[in-house]
Amino acid sequence: MKYFSRLTALLSSALCLQAEVHVPWELEGASERIAAHRMGDIELRVRLPEGIFVPVGTDFKLVQTEHDFQFGGSLAADWEVPKKEWYPKFKQQFANLFNYATIDFYWSVHEKKRRQWQYNSESREKLDWALGQGMRLRGHPLMWHEVLPDFLTDSERAIKAIESDVMHHVRRLLEGYPEIDEWDVYNEAIGIKWRDKQEGIRRWFESVGGVNAVSEKMLQAARLIRPDARYILNHYTDLDKEYEEQIEHCLKVGADFEVVGIQTHMLTEMDSMDESRLWRALEKYARFGKPLHLSEISIVSCERFKDWDSYNAWKDKVNASDARGDPRPTLDSTPELELYQADLTRDFYTLAFSHPAVEAIIWWTITDLKPWRGMPAGLLDAQGVPKPVYKALDQLINDQWRTRLRGKITDDGSIQARGFYGSYSLSITRADKEYMADFRLSRSNTDPVEITLKLK
Repeated sequence: MKYFSRLTALLSSALCLQAEVHVPWELEGASERIAAHRMGDIELRVRLPEGIFVPVGTDFKLVQTEHDFQFGGSLAADWEVPKKEWYPKFKQQFANLFNYATIDFYWSVHEKKRRQWQYNSESREKLDWALGQGMRLRGHPLMWHEVLPDFLTDSERAIKAIESDVMHHVRRLLEGYPEIDEWDVYNEAIGIKWRDKQEGIRRWFESVGGVNAVSEKMLQAARLIRPDARYILNHYTDLDKEYEEQIEHCLKVGADFEVVGIQTHMLTEMDSMDESRLWRALEKYARFGKPLHLSEISIVSCERFKDWDSYNAWKDKVNASDARGDPRPTLDSTPELELYQADLTRDFYTLAFSHPAVEAIIWWTITDLKPWRGMPAGLLDAQGVPKPVYKALDQLINDQWRTRLRGKITDDGSIQARGFYGSYSLSITRADKEYMADFRLSRSNTDPVEITLKLK
């Protein structure tokens, strides 16, 4: 205990001890870009059930029920939450914000013995729940060199046997989980360089030919098995030149993929994004002509580490505690830094949402209960109570960026308005009767929508 106290004190000295105050981003042109790229003209021609156009002066109400844009959250973390009595409330809070969910497929969690795959019941429950909510699902990951069973890391095992297991696993996931819409194909492939060179997975990786060759091989294999799925290249930083080369190689050889994924875990000052860095990253990766996903976002409500040495010392401490089964050391979330987290998140989402290449923004850990890396980056606290950052996102997603309109029809059967892309419900009140209909506003369909109402 004394050792832990001394280590915590030492690490605290490496942190920025002055509470941070967010300097608002300029966000120049963001509102105009959001209006141009995330909204479209609503043109409806509306008939009553008997076929006549709705008369002039009739009251109508338009309510957007779903976003086309993918506001996402991860169900691949927060492992302790399903054990809590507030888990049902957690799911309501998740569904209130998100229409896109990351589902875990960490190999060693679900396969303790070779070729005996048993998908974790809690993971299955999350998958089924998200599917029932109509969310788009992202499988994380199809392949990764972390969280692997021992038979994949065995330094004595033959490379051919390891490749057989890898390809069997890829087929098993793609064929066994057709409800998953998108997959991280080989997560963070460049990070293989941090694995021991004698490990089985590293030896197999190098035998294929390294990052570019493995990416090509995995994409081609996946496409043969499930040509209809969408595949994501995903990396842990926007600053890695090797990631750009990986993307360029796959495009050059025709190993096609659908999405470029960029992670933004802001746990250190070096990994934290300011306005100019985020915009530069989006512009840099947009040049490849693929949709962009900000695939894993962490913005902490504790002090960030000033340098990687301090952060790595803390991470080693957290990992060692987890390995022993001890309580995970966790840095404090403070009221001041929770406000900082909320303010930064509001600006981050606004700028990202305004960029035309961005298709999805995905928050990583949802709660501060036993948080990843021991650093609270949740939208909810350790008891499941919404933090200021949750309320900030709720205001953006469900208020500022959601269309709700009331009015009167000024021309028989005609409603013209402007709204965010997505699904809508139209309500008409006439002669004390209420009628309704649903429709979609999409960027790909600019023609007027013909609607015949039904009695509610």
